[in-house]
Amino acid sequence: MDVFWSIFGMPIGLTLCFGPALVVWWFTKDSEPGPDDSKH
Repeated sequence: MDVFWSIFGMPIGLTLCFGPALVVWWFTKDSEPGPDDSKH
């Protein structure tokens, strides 16, 4: 079990920390106005 945690501990921790933020970013990045929309 120690080998499992030594290999997968960091990726699991990063997924738990940044997973929800990446999901929110993924769903909101398409709704942002493009660079041409802000010029008018």
